[in-house]
Parts: sequence; C-alpha cells; structure tokens
Amino acid sequence: MFIREGLPLHSVATIAMAGIFSVLCGCASYSQSFHTVEHSLLNNDPASALAALEKQSHSNRDLFLYAANKAMLLRMLGKFRQSNEEIEKSKAIIEKYSAISVSEQTSSFIINDATRTYIGTPVEQLMLHIYAALNYLEMDDLDGARVEILQADIRLRTLMQDDPNSPLSIDPFARYLSGIIYEDLGEWSDAMIAYRKAYEAYQAHAALYAIAIPKQLERSLILMADKVGLDNERQKYEDEFGLRLADFQAVNNADTELVLIFNNGLAPIKRETSIQILEPDSGQLIRISLPYYQKRDAIIAGARLLLKNDRELVTKTEKVEDISSLEIETLNSQMAAITARALARAVAKHKMAKEAGQQNGLAGLIVNIAGVLTERADTRSWLTLPAEIQIARLRAPAASYSARIELLDHNNNIIFQRSLGKVVLSTDRKYYLSFHWASTSETTKH
Repeated sequence: MFIREGLPLHSVATIAMAGIFSVLCGCASYSQSFHTVEHSLLNNDPASALAALEKQSHSNRDLFLYAANKAMLLRMLGKFRQSNEEIEKSKAIIEKYSAISVSEQTSSFIINDATRTYIGTPVEQLMLHIYAALNYLEMDDLDGARVEILQADIRLRTLMQDDPNSPLSIDPFARYLSGIIYEDLGEWSDAMIAYRKAYEAYQAHAALYAIAIPKQLERSLILMADKVGLDNERQKYEDEFGLRLADFQAVNNADTELVLIFNNGLAPIKRETSIQILEPDSGQLIRISLPYYQKRDAIIAGARLLLKNDRELVTKTEKVEDISSLEIETLNSQMAAITARALARAVAKHKMAKEAGQQNGLAGLIVNIAGVLTERADTRSWLTLPAEIQIARLRAPAASYSARIELLDHNNNIIFQRSLGKVVLSTDRKYYLSFHWASTSETTKH
C-alpha cells in the first residue's frame, strides 16, 4: 500500500478503508459460512450439510476447499464417483497454483497469507489420494485405487525431498492402505514392502503422538513374510509382537476378508492467535498473527463390526491414522517459516506507515490502521476431514451376511448402532465398507 504525494486526504481514507473492508470480508467469508455446514455434520446429516455447502458463497481463492469438502460430503452419502470428480478438481487447483503467481506472492506479503489461492496443507493434499483410493475400492475398482496409492507415494517422496523433517513424509496409513490394496491385487512382494514401510512409519510417528502399531498390521507382516518366503523376517516379527503364525493361520484360511473404514469425528479447526515480537532493527514491538489448530474431541473411542448369518463374527476397529495430530505436528514443523514471513510482513507494514506519516500525518495513521487490521493468519482448512481413521479387518467364509456397526465410548458402552445392510462376500477379492461419524456429543441409542 503506497500513498502518492498530493493525493487528497479523503481519497486516501476512502481507498484505504475500502481495501481494509475488502480484505477482511475475503478472509472471514469462508469460515463464517461454514458454520451451517458444520452444524449439519455434527448432527450426522451429510445431505443437509451438502445443501448448505452448495448455497454458501466462496471466492476463487477457496475453490480447493469447496471441492474437497463437497467430495467428502458426497462420499458420506455413498456417491463415490461424484466424490472423485470433486477430488480431481482439487488436484487440478494444486497443480495450477503450486507455483504461486507473482501477484499473489506480492499481495500475501503486503496483506496476509490468506490472500493466496488455497491449495491445501501437505496432509490435505495426501488425503485427496487416500480418499480417492477408498472411493475406488467401494466402487470395486482396484486398478483405480492402485493409481491413487501410486500418486500418494509420489507425493510422499516429494515431501521427503522438500522437507525431510516433516512428520508427513512417512505417513503410516498411506503405506498401510497401499499394502492392503497390493494384497488384494495379488502383488505379494509390493504388499510386503508397503506393510514394512507402514510398520517403520508407525514407529517413527509414535515418538510424535500417541499412535500404536495396529495389531492387524502385525498379523499382516507375519502372514505376508510367510507368503513371500521371508522366514527370518517372519520369525523376527513373531518374536517382537509375541505372536505365532500358527495361532491365527487357521483364521486366515477363511475364504475372504471384509475391510471396514471408520471415519471418526472431525478434523481440528485452524484458529488465530496474536503475539508481540521485538523487531531487532527498530527495537519496537511488532504484532503478528499466527495459525494454530484446535482439536475437536470425539466421544467415540472405536467401533465394533458384526457379521451374522447362521453364526456371528465380530471384530473391533483400530486407529490407523490420527489426522488431528498429524495436522498439528505438520503445522508445528512449518511454524518457523510462517513466523518469519509474518514478522517480515509486519515490519514492512510498519515502515510503509512510517513513510506515509512523514508525508501526511492522517495518511500515516490510516496506513498503520490498515496494517494492523489486515494482519491475519490464514485459518483455512479442510473441515470435513475426520479427526481419525480406524479400520477393522474381518476374515470370513464367502457367504451372505447382515452387517451391523456399534459405536463405543471410552468405557466400551454402546452409544449408537446401525445396520449396514446385506453384505455378500466372495472369494475373488476383499469387500470394503465405510462409515462416517462426525458428532462430538452423545447420541441417543438406536
């Protein structure tokens, strides 16, 4: 923002205040309009959430979020093909705006980071491939799922190159899902490699936040190592996990497997905090705004899957991806760069206000006010993502079953249950189901 000498004071005020109003409205519109969508989600009503989303206004800078949120709501409604169409739109925005334009770079430096076209956090970008793959699995398209996990692998490799210290560069669930898909395709060696990478990633992430190696992955490592003839590695896993191949090999001889994807809760909300930092050159206190994540705790601890015909088969879900913690840790790894950028921007605004004030006192005041009011953190995020992903894998004979899911609280009490309808398991491939639960408050039992 520059003040030209001789410009009338009322014109300076009008231009500056119009700019302030425009920027502040642009920053707030998306998050404010999302409240209606979120309210419907918390009531586990994705149809109403989708209707609200389609009515809300959104700027061209937020098209990624509109498409990504729409994709997730469509997925909740079982519209997997339409969901993937929206995911492809989000991917196209990433490709188009990854190399940020000069004009956006300038405006984000002078105003704030929220003036840039949003292309998602690294976690959100990876989740596009994860959910596209899950959509393909539920459409019985293994080849489509395979393409998505290969794209996820490329994105993870890019992240590793760009930021080797990023928690996301070794995401465990992306590797684990890859192993499941490769196993379903009969690509045993690739499945073994993926399971091994998932195991290593879970170990690394356990040092960042509380996530354990899923028991189902432990069994998969032993079974797959045996299948590809890696006897020494199988023995190592057996000793480490306290498991023996013979103990669950009989169960593995069941004809097929059902895989339940349970999406629990809602991802954290990105908020804003302001701090005062001493500017080294001038010795003055400079105010900057920074983003942080606020978790939305879910009351559901896990789910129980039941298959029933002439007998009943039961298993429970395990947490395989903690999206909330992953987002928080990834943002923490970026905070040094975000803080440095915010400080440089605040210093530049302070200097512009000082220079304007030397020409005209009122102009300097207006520029200073504009600088303070437009100092905002970028709090945009993909709000329809779950807080965590859990999986249940149940081996069963090929047959027709009635399926039911029971949602459990932290005391193992059933607080919700629902029929998942008829499930027909065949011997040629795995069967995939998904269930979303977004509410963060207790619901009456059904």
